Amino acid sequence: MRHVLVVAALAAAPMIGLASPAQACACGGVVSPDASASVADETALVRWNGYEETIVLKLGLESDADNAALVVPTPTPARVAAGKTATFDELQRLTAPRVETKNEWWEAIGTSSPDSDGATAAAPLGSAPHVLAQVQLGPLEATTLAGGDLTGLQTWLSTNGYAMKPEVTQSLAPYVSEGWAFVAMRLTSTKPLNGDLDPVQLTFASDHFVYPMRMSAAATKPQSVRIYALADRRVERRDVDAQNQQVRTTFAGPIAHVEDPDLAALVGDGTYLTSFTTYIGEPSKITSDFLLGPAKNGDDYQQVTYVRHEVRILGIMAGPFLTGVALFVLVDLFVLSWVIRRGRSRRAERA
Repeated sequence: MRHVLVVAALAAAPMIGLASPAQACACGGVVSPDASASVADETALVRWNGYEETIVLKLGLESDADNAALVVPTPTPARVAAGKTATFDELQRLTAPRVETKNEWWEAIGTSSPDSDGATAAAPLGSAPHVLAQVQLGPLEATTLAGGDLTGLQTWLSTNGYAMKPEVTQSLAPYVSEGWAFVAMRLTSTKPLNGDLDPVQLTFASDHFVYPMRMSAAATKPQSVRIYALADRRVERRDVDAQNQQVRTTFAGPIAHVEDPDLAALVGDGTYLTSFTTYIGEPSKITSDFLLGPAKNGDDYQQVTYVRHEVRILGIMAGPFLTGVALFVLVDLFVLSWVIRRGRSRRAERA
């Protein structure tokens, strides 16, 4: 039986190369005439049914420039279409922490955080990639590329406004040598880009579930990635890099109802959602993409956000108040016991 997986990831540009017509920077930053340009957030929803994968990208950028671009590697050529923001709103709702009220009987001394538990033949040197398709999605122009070698790909990108730095070009090399395809996207609008772009959906054939991460090896700052995986069971990372990175599960449990129709279509028969975060302190040590498989620990888990409720009696915290009352009663009982024993002793002496 094939396991159907649906995954979403929240990251600081982890799987794509970002560029401007003048310069390019992969995985972790934007280089453009606007020196303050930066990636505010990147969210990706991915579904794999055993033979075909769908990735829906939603990118947020803080910039006053009008010339950002990105390059996404895919195992095989991708079909590109528009996605919807509502899909990501639904994912955020489904994975929100459970809120619980915690009664406090004593004054808080400090604070604490919640617990958390395809091979192809080598292309001739300098061979350009083939342009398989090109679509316009609002202010974005998306081009699907396949074939060619690294030099040919670099030349095509440069000629078409994607001037990439050497370290970014090298991050493309493993994908080119393995016969991967690429989706190159750039802004064609003259309006400054600041905020969320409309989501973009990529669909391609794949014989395994993969979340491209090797381009992040070109990043100069730590990377943080959040993955949401919807399947018939709890899943976890199974790639070789997982043991060398900080991976933490934040949610695992069955999903009763999905409201967004686009998300429902991608979910299919999958009814179990897993969420985990990955922190990569040294991106240069990245050697593999993310690969997901069934988790060894199949228990449910959900983060909890506690709301503090002070229990007071007569305006005093209940803990100290009741402790004081208890001490008062104990003292009274001790005194009463002493008086009784003293009285008995005196009566015995008179007798």
